[in-house]
Amino acid sequence: MQLQVQKFGVENSSNKPDVILIHGTGGNAGLWTEQVKPLVDMGFRCYVPELRGHGSTSEPGEEADLAVHVSDMVETLQNEDIRFPAIFIGHSLGAIISIQIAGKFPELIGQCLAVSLPIKVPKLTASAFKWFLNHGVYHTLQKSKIKGRLPIREQALLETEHHSLSQILKHFGPLDLTEEVKNIPAPVHLAYGRFDVVAPCVYGQRLHKATPNSTLQIFEWSGHNPMDDRPDQFKTWMLDKVTRHPRKV
Repeated sequence: MQLQVQKFGVENSSNKPDVILIHGTGGNAGLWTEQVKPLVDMGFRCYVPELRGHGSTSEPGEEADLAVHVSDMVETLQNEDIRFPAIFIGHSLGAIISIQIAGKFPELIGQCLAVSLPIKVPKLTASAFKWFLNHGVYHTLQKSKIKGRLPIREQALLETEHHSLSQILKHFGPLDLTEEVKNIPAPVHLAYGRFDVVAPCVYGQRLHKATPNSTLQIFEWSGHNPMDDRPDQFKTWMLDKVTRHPRKV
């Protein structure tokens, strides 16, 4: 399936790699605005796809496991004028998709910035999300006047198709990416919030120790969205990583 992609930056005539930013569950391209701006200012071209049922991409109503999302992303990106290997920046589900692409299509990725990567989703977190989707809270908030006064991430979640969210809940709960990350040839830069209940930083610490080709950044006083909780620190971390030379393929 072809995804909608927002593109930012002038024609890239430099040697800088292109940057692909992939949002997480219930997100959209607009949530990367504060990260895209400094990247473009530095001369990078940025491509920001929106997953099926998210943002301006339609929801076909099909079964959609991780393999489907990876297929969507690879098909979409290969139809763009992207210079590969590119830098992938993924948040949560976007980090999972980026890691999968790095393992299955190593020629596409020079380095991967995996933000709040849920190696395993805690059962309590999955149960809370299931309750949110299936016990009327999602639909009630969608129709409520409160929706327009919520922060942009919460608004984006409520604008995401229910089927898309249900499929993520169905297929991603039992996921365990530990072995896959360890075998990725490209550099993997892990970032976690200290108080993230969706992707606990302890998983990132264990993964970093088991993965020689990785770095780890933990953002203090941050939860699942360190780019929102600690924007200046996140920007510094991100720009430090993208300005390094990516792996040559």
